[in-house]
Amino acid sequence: MQFYKIKMTIDKINGEEVDSPIKRTDRRHSLDKNLGDTIDIMCKRHQEKILDKGFFFISNSSYGTCDLGLILRDYLNVDEFINNFIQNEKIEVEDLVINETTFRDFYEILSAAERHDFIRDTDEIINEFELYELANTSRFEFDYDEKIISIREKESIYLGAKNYFANETFIPELDRIYSGTPKKKIYGHPVDYMIESDDERTQNGLTQLLIQALYDVGRIDNKRFCVLEIYPKKHYSKKTIDALYKTCIGGAVVVNIYENLGDEDDCADGSLYCLEEICQVVRNHCCDVLTIIRLPRECTNLRMKIFENTGDCTFVELKEEMAADNKAVEYLRKRAKEYGVRTDKALMSGVEKGHGYMAPELNSIFDVWYSKKLKTTIYSQYKDIEGAKSEIKNSTPKGCAYDELEDMIGLDSAKKMIHQALDSYKAQKLFKDKGISNDVICNHMIFTGNPGTAKTSVARLFARILKDNDVISKGQIVEVGRADLVGRYVGWTAQLVKKKFREALGGILFIDEAYSLVDDRDGMYGDEAINTIVQEMENHKDELIVIFAGYPDKMEGFLDKNPGLRSRIAHYVHFEDYNTDELCKIAEFIARKQNMILDDGAKEKIKTIMDEARRYPDFGNGRYARNVIEKARMAQSSRLVRMNYDDVTTEDVRTICAEDIDLDQNRISRKVSRPIGFSL
Repeated sequence: MQFYKIKMTIDKINGEEVDSPIKRTDRRHSLDKNLGDTIDIMCKRHQEKILDKGFFFISNSSYGTCDLGLILRDYLNVDEFINNFIQNEKIEVEDLVINETTFRDFYEILSAAERHDFIRDTDEIINEFELYELANTSRFEFDYDEKIISIREKESIYLGAKNYFANETFIPELDRIYSGTPKKKIYGHPVDYMIESDDERTQNGLTQLLIQALYDVGRIDNKRFCVLEIYPKKHYSKKTIDALYKTCIGGAVVVNIYENLGDEDDCADGSLYCLEEICQVVRNHCCDVLTIIRLPRECTNLRMKIFENTGDCTFVELKEEMAADNKAVEYLRKRAKEYGVRTDKALMSGVEKGHGYMAPELNSIFDVWYSKKLKTTIYSQYKDIEGAKSEIKNSTPKGCAYDELEDMIGLDSAKKMIHQALDSYKAQKLFKDKGISNDVICNHMIFTGNPGTAKTSVARLFARILKDNDVISKGQIVEVGRADLVGRYVGWTAQLVKKKFREALGGILFIDEAYSLVDDRDGMYGDEAINTIVQEMENHKDELIVIFAGYPDKMEGFLDKNPGLRSRIAHYVHFEDYNTDELCKIAEFIARKQNMILDDGAKEKIKTIMDEARRYPDFGNGRYARNVIEKARMAQSSRLVRMNYDDVTTEDVRTICAEDIDLDQNRISRKVSRPIGFSL
């Protein structure tokens, strides 16, 4: 299907002059002022001749200039048709422009014709050509673009092909296209195409050259082609895609698929269904529309799924190749020539001998070099200005939550994990142009540690830190235990779990004492909770972080409860017990936050208490240090109220002394088991 916009400036009709901007003051010899009505009658006469092929109409007229529209569903020599129209109606034109245009532009031309009463109803014409679905689809619902190729000859096409790393597959295909006897009409498409490259410049360049070559030899009628953007997890209307294909009958559709389907992708999210729908449309139009599918370079699974769902369609694969040594150097020289700059040793030193490069890698090498060249040589006044990459690299994590974490005592493993998470996010911004993956990294975690090792505190800070640094969208933390996830009746548990996951989207779901979900018997409500958690972790793996927390010896049993649970957890962070020095620092830190200070005697007593407490398992760690300070403050209060009010100074109020700390009171008591019954 083709869409045309024809603009003609008319001098005379049947020997009578037509009013124009130059001659509009002299109306003695001008035609009736309603030129549009006259041309409309002429268009309708010639429309009768192409009823089975298309629709021809006038859209607008003004002082001798007319805009005409033409839509074709079958082949027609447009230049010959318009010239016959001009000659048969005895029209003398000063200027004539015939352009193939896009469907969107054509729809505007058609709408203008309705506004000027040259056609009765735009939708009537659109329905006749089965384009209603496409005309009434929002860009937000359906993402496609339309492009018009320029005409290019064989020699120019071969010359352009040398600019891309696909000579082993693309040049042989050009040879096939230009071999054989030219056909008088289009019989169909013997093959479709698959372009496999990670470089957008390569994909666009090969697409343009391919369509130009096919147009040059008459394998396609249309200069216009459509580019359809496909994201596997997005829903697409099959009717709308089919309508788009109908506008491209006689031409080409380019299907861009940006995401690969990985080895573990079971397509539960509906992505394969979307692909099947598209492949069915491709198969239905394989004879009348050329399809060019553009994929990432490493896409084995995706290729196979397309082959499986396109039936008898045959694809010629055009693959991006590696460039090494002289080939890579020559590519960089061509890029520099495009910008009109000379190459130097600094650019060529970026190419390692014997190393193979893809086009994106060489483009990145060139872009970095050219950026420096602009600053240091061409516009040397900017050589001392720091670049954006340096700003990113030298940036420090933002927010008071990060400062709070850094101020906390110990926690080396947790701090290392959080630093790595922030560095990963920074690397994606810093090395995006070098081809680093921008996939969201799975960050589900397990925090293990004895009581009081700050697991919950770190999880809360972690959520705030990620939000402050724009890694997650919301930054809330939803804290849950067994009572929040396990229902009392059949069917409640799954709904409770899903509700908590919805609340945590954009943040962190913190499941404390996760092993409490494990029941004594299989098949109980706890098992349902665990199974639903695993399912929701997969469904929302890019939308939130799940952190399971608990004591080390009990977490293994929890992980063994569901085979898929362990594989979905990326990070295991163990919170070590604090040593004596760390516990003393924690006690001082707690006192300082309460605007209190410890004298030397109090510090010595606290050290003695911590040494003894650490001999007992599960003694409470940081929580125990807090309790020591709270007891000391109570003892200090008792001491102060017994002193003469006038003798109490501000320093006395702020200071915890040795006598405020009772060693016996802070000893960890142990219950002694006694036998039941009588003993001698």
